[in-house]
Formats: sequence, C-alpha cells, structure tokens
Amino acid sequence: MAKTKKTNPDLTAAKIGQLEQKNLLLEDKLKRSLADYSNLEKRIESQRQFFVTLATTAVITKMIEALDDFNLAYSHLQDSGLKMAIDKFVCALKSEGVEEINPINADFDPETMECVEACNGKNNQVISVRKLGYKLNGHVIRPAQVVVGKSDLN
Repeated sequence: MAKTKKTNPDLTAAKIGQLEQKNLLLEDKLKRSLADYSNLEKRIESQRQFFVTLATTAVITKMIEALDDFNLAYSHLQDSGLKMAIDKFVCALKSEGVEEINPINADFDPETMECVEACNGKNNQVISVRKLGYKLNGHVIRPAQVVVGKSDLN
C-alpha cells in the first residue's frame, strides 16, 4: 500500500501566501526593470540626436564660412555664373534647415545678433549688417554681426 502524505492546511495556506508575496515582488521588479529599460532607450535616442545635431552644426558652420567667401567674391566680380552657384548653395542649406538672420531695420536682439559697432541713428535699431547670421532648425548657430544706432552718440 502506498503511503499518503498528510498535508497541514495551515502550512499550505502559509506557503501559498509566501508564494503570492514573492510573485508580487517579482512582478514589481519586472515592471521597474521594463520602465528602466524604456527610459534607457529614450536617453540613448536623445543622446544620438544630440550628437547628430552637433556634427551637423559643425559641418553647416564650415559651409556658411565658405558661403561668406563666395558672397564676398561675388560682390567684387558680379559674375552671373557665380551668383547661380551661390543661389544653389543657399537652396541646399535651406533644405537642411538653415535659415538666414538678416535683421536690417529691426530692433537689436541680443539672442540673434552681435553688435560690432554703434553709430548715430535710431536708438537700438540695426543700421547695417556686417555678416548675416544663421539658424539651424530654429537654433542660432551664428549670430548676425550688426551696426546698431544710438541716439545719444555725438
């Protein structure tokens, strides 16, 4: 005859309670781990975007410096072929999210402009632009260099 194991109902209920408690702890750890992993993925994507933007900004800045040289050459040569190349270059920059900051006759804005000289004129109004400024996807990558009017200069 086979021996039957007698079980204590109190022991089984206690064991079930312990297992349920352990199950709840494991579920909580799993949920926290999944949330941590999700946050890690978001942080890595954010860092990747930051580095892409940083690299793009560096390249675009070098291209803008070349554009300055082309514009200077055009101002001296007035060559229509050079003008077409400059226009194409500007179009390519615009397609990459580059915007020109040309604040002529606007009020001076230190967020987008750098005052390189003050002269007689309407107070805090841009009189002339020495170098155009540029934004990349809404962020200033080079402020416009401007001459600002001051009414109290003699």
